[in-house]
Amino acid sequence: MNEHDPIIEAALEEVLCGKSPPDLIAQTLAKAGAEALPPKQPLARPRPAWRAWGTGLAAAAALVIGFVVVSASLATFGGDKVAPQSAKVGDAEPAVTQAMPSDGQDGYSLGTRASGDTHGPKDRPLGGVNLNSGTFYAATPAEEPEQPELVPEGNFNANGSNPFVDTEDDQLSTFALEHDTGSYAVARGYLVKGTLPPEAAIRAEEFINYFSYAYPAPSSDPFAITMDAAPSRYGQDLANCYLLRVGVQARQIPEADRKPAVLTFVIDVSGSMESAERLPLVKAGLKLLVEQLREGDKVGIAVFGTRGYEYMAHKDAWQKDEILAAIDKLQTEGSTNAQEGLAVGYSMASSAFRDGYTNRVILCSDGVANIGKTRVDGLLETIVENRRRGITLSTVGFGMGVYNDNLMEQLGDKGDGHYAYVDSIDEAKRIFADNLTGALEVVGRDVKIQVEFNPLVVKSYRLIGYVNRDIKDEDFRNDAVDGGEISAGHSATALYEVKLYQNGFGAMANATIRYKEDERDLPREISQEVFTQQIAATWETADKSLRLAGDVAEFAELLAKGFYAKQGSFSAVLEDLNLIQLDFRDEKVDELVKLVEKANELK
Repeated sequence: MNEHDPIIEAALEEVLCGKSPPDLIAQTLAKAGAEALPPKQPLARPRPAWRAWGTGLAAAAALVIGFVVVSASLATFGGDKVAPQSAKVGDAEPAVTQAMPSDGQDGYSLGTRASGDTHGPKDRPLGGVNLNSGTFYAATPAEEPEQPELVPEGNFNANGSNPFVDTEDDQLSTFALEHDTGSYAVARGYLVKGTLPPEAAIRAEEFINYFSYAYPAPSSDPFAITMDAAPSRYGQDLANCYLLRVGVQARQIPEADRKPAVLTFVIDVSGSMESAERLPLVKAGLKLLVEQLREGDKVGIAVFGTRGYEYMAHKDAWQKDEILAAIDKLQTEGSTNAQEGLAVGYSMASSAFRDGYTNRVILCSDGVANIGKTRVDGLLETIVENRRRGITLSTVGFGMGVYNDNLMEQLGDKGDGHYAYVDSIDEAKRIFADNLTGALEVVGRDVKIQVEFNPLVVKSYRLIGYVNRDIKDEDFRNDAVDGGEISAGHSATALYEVKLYQNGFGAMANATIRYKEDERDLPREISQEVFTQQIAATWETADKSLRLAGDVAEFAELLAKGFYAKQGSFSAVLEDLNLIQLDFRDEKVDELVKLVEKANELK
């Protein structure tokens, strides 16, 4: 980790050495329809080209871009062969807004109500078969369905790294706070199978948030903020470089006090879910969840293969044996029509909606949609509309190899739930059973955090992770802009590398979180300040949990081959973990040590 801006270094290395400047050529080629190698670790919010490269390099870059555009255009439109125009998950498509398909329209609504209706979702079901009543609900679009789209193996979306920011340019860091953990479990699955995970699969914040740091619980507010700092072990080549931690702990809710839940499982039963780590693991995980439910909770099941349909109408948890038997009988079939499955699931959740309950759809899938509307943007708008009406969505990913991490992560973020990945029965137990209240009950919605750095003390800073959760500083109090969600008992951690002025002293930074306890509540704010006097004298004397968080962050950046980890090593991470491992007596920390050892062998 060092402070030098990678945009300058990359431009010098790639333009002056006869290569293309980072990011820009890849974008140009994509627009021209040509194929290009993926860019190396793109940065979030890069500096404008005229500032980062200077006029001479910008001119050189312009010549290279112009040459490539002409070449790509000729190859695509004027050559002997036409460049392949393969569709990819995430391409934009028109939003779905109609409550039901009408004549001449190709679209579905995933169970939304008419605008202005405030009595909760009550639409009739869309697209499916109720096996109990024998009723079929038409869900056939007026036009021909979309052709199947192939999802590339391991569909991940590289986020890159946040750059260092000078406080004289911007002293505010603003982003959506969340507790997703899927990236860590995905990486673990690869390492256990004896291979390094794809670099694009790594999101540092989901590594950091996988671990518990024993933050103090809030006394009265839903959240408590913990802030501390230490000299950065992984930024030793930087003078006055420190690791700053901002930890947010949500209040715990006793199981006896949690709200009753209306749960709608939407289960992928397509052919791609046949292997042992897919549908069999889904069934095992959901059985663990059902076993924790109590009388008054309700469970319904929608499934999707080639078509989506209602598999089991909502039943009260006192009918646990019937629910478990229905789950046990699930079998794989056909292709993957995730859009229709979600349509049916949201319709069922709408019909079973109860005020004062936790109303949640839980999607279990490998995310590899290949029939119907398979693109992310085609699903997000309706998910947001249902979220605003009180139906949240959690996504739980299963399966290795052909797995769409990008789709599952985005759907979970937009659904006011969370995104997790299950690679083993132990992880299924952690997600579905160990903290059921935390899995179901959200205590903070649209959670945003804004850290203001003191420009008299802090020279520059870099946020580790949360690259795709960035929010404009001016939108911190704009409640139309979505934040993250944090459930009962969960915590979320943000780490910064900060460089202080030589004689900097006093207040370093002030962190403010903004949240709503309920979708209809007015937002509230909590703030906490940290001072240079709170910085540990050395890394070795810092709080052990801060050291753990720093080690985990470095591990993630090494796996991602991030710019700021160029001088780092797995062996250095392993060395520090070995020194603190016994202080935790935590199975997750023990497992982490083994994973770092494995990565060190495979590098």
